[in-house]
Amino acid sequence: MSTLVELFRKAANKVELKSNIVVHDGDTKWTLAELDVMSENLAKHFIEKYGAKKGDCIGIYMNKCAFYALAYTATLKAGCAYLPLDVFYPQSLLIDIINEIKPVVICSTPDIADHLSDLAPMYIFSSSLPNPSQSIKLPEVGPDDRAYIVYSSGTTGKPKGIECPHRGAAFSYEYRFIKYPYVENEREACNVFFVWELFRPILQGVEMYVIPDNIIYDLPELCRFLSTHKITRMMFTPSLLEAVLDTHSDETIRSTFHTFRTILLCGEVVTYSLLKRILDVLPKVEILNLYSISECHDVAYSNLTEVFYTQPARKYAPVGKVIPGVKVAVMDVSEELKEVPMGVSGEIFVGGPALAIGYINRPELNRHRFIAVPDELRDQLGDRLYRTGDWGYLLPNSVLEICGRCDTMVKIRGYSIEILAVESMILELPYVKSCVVISVGSEGEDKHLAAYVVLKENITRKQMRADLKKQLPFYMVPSYFVYLPSLPVVPASSKVDKKALPPVDQRNDAVEASALPKTATEERLAKLWTEVLSRTAIDIQENFFDLGGHSLTAARLLHKIQEEFGVQLSMHELFATPTVSSLARRIDHKDDSDNLEQVDLAHQVSIHDFKDNVMDLHLRAFWRSTDLDHSFSRDIVLLTGVTGFIGSHILVKLLLTTEMRVICLIRESAGVTTQFRLIDSIEKIGMMTNTLNDLIKSRVKIISGDVALIRLGLSEEEYLFLTYEVDTVIHAAAYVNLIFPYQALHGINVLGTRNILDFCHQNKVKPLYYLSTNAIVPSNLKDVDEDIINDDVQGKLLNGYAQTKWVAERLVLNSQIRGLPTVIFRLGNQAASMSTGVWNKQDFIYLLIFCTIQTKLAPDLDFVVEFTPVDFTSSFITQILTKSFRASMGKIFHLTNNNAPTWRQIVNWINDFGIPMRLIPMQQWVQLISTREGAECQQLQKLLQSKEDTLFSTYSTFKRTNTEKVLKDMGGTYPVVTKSLFTHWLRLMAQKNFTAIPTSTPFGKTTVGKVCIVTGASTGIGEAIVRELALIGYMKVVFCARRRTKLMELFSKLEAEGCMSSNLLPVQCDITQMSDVQFVVSRAVETFGTIDVLVNNAGCMYYEMMKNGPTKEWNLQIDVNCRGTMNFIGAVLPHMIKAGSGHIVNITSDAGKRGFAGLAVYSGTKFFIEGMSQALRLEMVEYGIRVTNVQPGDVETELGSHSIDKEACDKYDISKAGHPILNSPDIARAVLYAVNQPSAVAVNEILIEPQATPI
Repeated sequence: MSTLVELFRKAANKVELKSNIVVHDGDTKWTLAELDVMSENLAKHFIEKYGAKKGDCIGIYMNKCAFYALAYTATLKAGCAYLPLDVFYPQSLLIDIINEIKPVVICSTPDIADHLSDLAPMYIFSSSLPNPSQSIKLPEVGPDDRAYIVYSSGTTGKPKGIECPHRGAAFSYEYRFIKYPYVENEREACNVFFVWELFRPILQGVEMYVIPDNIIYDLPELCRFLSTHKITRMMFTPSLLEAVLDTHSDETIRSTFHTFRTILLCGEVVTYSLLKRILDVLPKVEILNLYSISECHDVAYSNLTEVFYTQPARKYAPVGKVIPGVKVAVMDVSEELKEVPMGVSGEIFVGGPALAIGYINRPELNRHRFIAVPDELRDQLGDRLYRTGDWGYLLPNSVLEICGRCDTMVKIRGYSIEILAVESMILELPYVKSCVVISVGSEGEDKHLAAYVVLKENITRKQMRADLKKQLPFYMVPSYFVYLPSLPVVPASSKVDKKALPPVDQRNDAVEASALPKTATEERLAKLWTEVLSRTAIDIQENFFDLGGHSLTAARLLHKIQEEFGVQLSMHELFATPTVSSLARRIDHKDDSDNLEQVDLAHQVSIHDFKDNVMDLHLRAFWRSTDLDHSFSRDIVLLTGVTGFIGSHILVKLLLTTEMRVICLIRESAGVTTQFRLIDSIEKIGMMTNTLNDLIKSRVKIISGDVALIRLGLSEEEYLFLTYEVDTVIHAAAYVNLIFPYQALHGINVLGTRNILDFCHQNKVKPLYYLSTNAIVPSNLKDVDEDIINDDVQGKLLNGYAQTKWVAERLVLNSQIRGLPTVIFRLGNQAASMSTGVWNKQDFIYLLIFCTIQTKLAPDLDFVVEFTPVDFTSSFITQILTKSFRASMGKIFHLTNNNAPTWRQIVNWINDFGIPMRLIPMQQWVQLISTREGAECQQLQKLLQSKEDTLFSTYSTFKRTNTEKVLKDMGGTYPVVTKSLFTHWLRLMAQKNFTAIPTSTPFGKTTVGKVCIVTGASTGIGEAIVRELALIGYMKVVFCARRRTKLMELFSKLEAEGCMSSNLLPVQCDITQMSDVQFVVSRAVETFGTIDVLVNNAGCMYYEMMKNGPTKEWNLQIDVNCRGTMNFIGAVLPHMIKAGSGHIVNITSDAGKRGFAGLAVYSGTKFFIEGMSQALRLEMVEYGIRVTNVQPGDVETELGSHSIDKEACDKYDISKAGHPILNSPDIARAVLYAVNQPSAVAVNEILIEPQATPI
């Protein structure tokens, strides 16, 4: 049996294939011969530099690109297994994987390599590739050697690594080449299941086009890509192809796929309805269905085009005939493993040559999933089988059909639902006697829940659905309610006989006759709803979103309405009129564009208020506990909104600055766990560390729930427990959307606050810290006081967010009046953290700045850009919570910036940073943005289209009386957004590859984020070099000298000028002491993970007559200039050699090029450095380490001022002759020039002298 390496070499040795382009990613094209040579050298480099040996693992961490294919091929040639590390994995998952596998090296690209640089050695692709010793022999690889390790995402638990041998992939590839061969002029596009698919075309000398990750789900761009490159073959998931069909006309689909010969479908069940849609528009394209599993590779293929035209229609498209050599068994697993007869369904087991080796470090899982075959079946099936968890049956002609999953959990629209939980909630309804819930709908189609209910009293389906909606997440509310006089039972067990339940009548079991459409528009509109929601009947008074509608189905509905009625409605209008009845009226009177429903805000407060919630006894008990020096810093706090921008920052502050235990209420989300959502939110704000991860594990409890639901969506027992367990509540959850109307935001913002207030009242009193917003104050008001409550807001709050938050705040204030301890924070816009520079990517101000930088054009606006750094806000809230309870309780705190810059100031700051800006009229800029691609520009465009008239309205101004008093007591001040702070944010954006490096400098991004040690950094040339590398080169700088006071002064100056403090490390050091040097190097590696550059700048110089010696100054110059330089070189070389790269810059002198009278000893030390450097440079070639000597002439520094030999100074110190000499920044710029060159470019010497005195 072949290996992947053998298959590649076989193709590469074919003369007719060598010149074929096989890799194409837009920027890069490689022939098969080029890929062969480059991968051969890179494989040898892995062995030579990283000690890779047969059976080791090499990680691949990069976006899909040509270099991915090169790393993939080289890894296999080196005898190693490749480990795909998806760039979209959360950092915590990457850490777990790398710690478990311990790859010898990870291949990456410069833009993302620093994400993993602390975890393993990195090979970073650049413009030049390694040139290893050709004497290195690549190992022989066998079919049973491991070829790759792939991981699950780990979002549902501990990730599992699947270890797979060469034979599996090679077996699969060879079969497909025979069964579905490539023909002339094939072009295959790859992205879906990329690591499985990229090698197939390459092995046949076929051009493989890499589809970038930012295009694959941008459906218009994907279509343009396929059409432009004349693609002939591609693999899709059925849902991706269906989305393409849903969003494009038949004409566009035909144009996009006009060159296609073959489409492969994999990953999901294919329904006949989807197959018919595909072939109706693409009748000449061969549609293949592939059943493939990570643990056993390809299992079966089916030519669906043949099936469609030759066989009767059925629900599911078959996955096809089992590949010859693959073993498939369908088993009854109810008792012991027992093979079922042909045509009878059961669980599918797979064996044969493509089976994985197993899961890494998961013995229990291996025993459960890779099972030993019963003795009586071994001759037929082999020794091992993989338990797939899929349900299906095998026909006598070896055709396999998949029906679904065996899981006990039901999956509805990506959400895993425990049916018993739904039944339990229905049984809590007072009018329900008994019930059973099942899922209806087939795999590959929209599934729905159906509830079979026996009632105690008459109730409409609409009312039952409304009652459940208050207690269950939307996806758990059944779509159908079948009313029965009794539930059928199995006589023998008295259990409900689900097989005897009558089928769902989709019309009568969903809607009462009185709620059916009445007008012609309602009829036409209801028909569209039934198509979009997969229903046969619609209650014209029920909310679209309560019936299971979501953002995708809403977009389809609006598209259908435009086609049917010729009316273009916005998402805002659908939220405002979400029933068939109200939307029909809206369509019939479309000209009344301003006639959207007005919300009576005062009435909303009245109907949601707890008027009778008075708790005298509990309140007295609470206030008595505070008199007993109650320690709030050790409370248990319930935190909502933790996955949001401000909520995640508050959690971090609580964990790092208090001893509080935190209970986080998090909503379920399709396909991911609440644990994943929490960790992901911390990683998105750039705050995740090992320490914080440990604190989360020890002090955070995650509860799945929803603030918008009664009892927060919890069981009665869990809710009751929490009402006693929790001491304090921080309510940060909110739906922030400047487009949606009141009705769309009412659930989380109003009902959520009401439910939290109810929770605070239950059993023991729990103080509430509520995050409100300054948006509840109408525009154009001056000096709004914190203690004044504005009731005159009807018609003056211009969006649903402001309206819902005003109602919510009034509910909190009413509870406060009745005695509930509350603190309200009215937040303005939240800017990036001052430490991390991470912004809220959904924030309007961020989007405005982002798109301005992207276009280098700014809208000419006259408005104040009010924002407050989010880390200040979270810190203030945390301190109020723990240190100012009595002083703050019952108060409102304004957290809005009174010293905010204007938009034109911000544009000027961006311009001064080095990104040239030009102001243009607002309308012209909006038009420009509408043509830009990218998520940020599209998101801003939607905001501007719907709310342009209000987004730039005049802001109200606010007093901060309460806030300033607390700050004064705490010894703090409110942060002012200055040019320095904003420049600091821009600098951090640049380090994250967000913005271009300022065009006012000639430097690119080579130095960004690299780590440099600079010696002699306290003054003069050393100080200038530190400033240049940190401020202009964007490097992480470790700077050392003997005088600590000077180092800290420099640190403070750099911070003030916008340097991130975490990128600076001052360390006191005497370079003549090896212990000091080793300490500096260890601190550098410990803090930043690596050392990329060493600048040996420390030195001393004394004018002396040789006839007056010897002196102690002779020894000092030799110690500092020679021994100190050698100490640092010796200390950093092991790290640079291990990394396979590095740069040593020695600041020598023109006195090292020619001896100077009066400086004999100094010249001698510099001649020593020159000679040593020349030899070192030659030794380091093989390690990729460069050595540069910068040789300054006379420089205006304090270096020569220490000389005490007056005769020598008077006779030979020409720096006082009056001609211009160099200054320290001149030398610093030369250093940056040298270190900024690409790795293949070596600047060996720079002689830099005053123009008037060359040597």
